[in-house]
Amino acid sequence: MTAEKATREGNMKQLYDTTKKLSGKYSKPERPVKDKEGKPITEIQQQRNRWVEYFEELLNRPVPMNPPDIEAALTDFPIDVNPPTKEEIKMAVRQIKNGKAVGPDNILAEALKSDIEVTTNMLHLLFKKIWEEEQVPMNWKEGHLIKTPKKEDLSKCENYRGITLLSVSGKIFNSVAGPDERRSRRSTSRSTGWIS
Repeated sequence: MTAEKATREGNMKQLYDTTKKLSGKYSKPERPVKDKEGKPITEIQQQRNRWVEYFEELLNRPVPMNPPDIEAALTDFPIDVNPPTKEEIKMAVRQIKNGKAVGPDNILAEALKSDIEVTTNMLHLLFKKIWEEEQVPMNWKEGHLIKTPKKEDLSKCENYRGITLLSVSGKIFNSVAGPDERRSRRSTSRSTGWIS
């Protein structure tokens, strides 16, 4: 049952349970996993430590010794260095998908869409400040890493893939200010603040 359906039906318990689950505060028992040698880990904290170890190794690989030599483009692209407009922000808010799990900010897309005008005005002020200071909020650079099974033997960490849940506001900012083929907003001096 979705949170929206629970609300329509006045089922507050289901609404609370669904909200708790979506916000990441819902915990179900950990499935036993194996260590690197293939031995089962039974203690919960050791299992969590194994997951941290696995994803750190997976996501923090060393830089290749011989990266490909790519020549710079000969064409200069037009660069729009103005902050995102209210219309761009409004369109981006409308395009955010509903029903997705929340990231570190615990904000549902539906909450931002409930009053698009107010959301647009607030985000426009925030994005303008970010644009001028060239600094994004720290929690936009963070995410919740969720493991999802992809193969049969779920006791092996490598049979899971990680999905990172990001801040909705950060995703909106990235869609209106980030390097995107649909826009000609490109600036290397600003690209360090983009989160993708």
